[in-house]
Amino acid sequence: MSKILLLVTGGAIGTLLRYIVSTVSQKTFGYNFPWGTMIVNLSGCFLIGIAWALIEQHHTSFYFKLFLFTGIFGSYTTFSAFAIENVNLMRGEQIGLTLVNIFTTNILGLALVFAGFYAVKLFTA
Repeated sequence: MSKILLLVTGGAIGTLLRYIVSTVSQKTFGYNFPWGTMIVNLSGCFLIGIAWALIEQHHTSFYFKLFLFTGIFGSYTTFSAFAIENVNLMRGEQIGLTLVNIFTTNILGLALVFAGFYAVKLFTA
């Protein structure tokens, strides 16, 4: 039960942070480009890198990592998790798998958004 509470609490914090950063970014830079999402994704990558380096230097409990990485960062931006997973693949010298993950997630992900959208249009028209 404590794991669930950590995830829920971290998730709530990350969601609120995402909303604040995204909203402020859009109001600051305008609505002609998805600034909010981009700034959330990039800041999440930078922050998860900082957290990762600090956690590697210090003994940190599994529960804190769960709260921080899965809870806060997982709800703030899953893009940061995607990025750190690719960095770990590269650190393990698995460049082929890194490229497969990047290509599949991005290209196939975009294609599946279109497929889902047009499937609904096709079957509800």
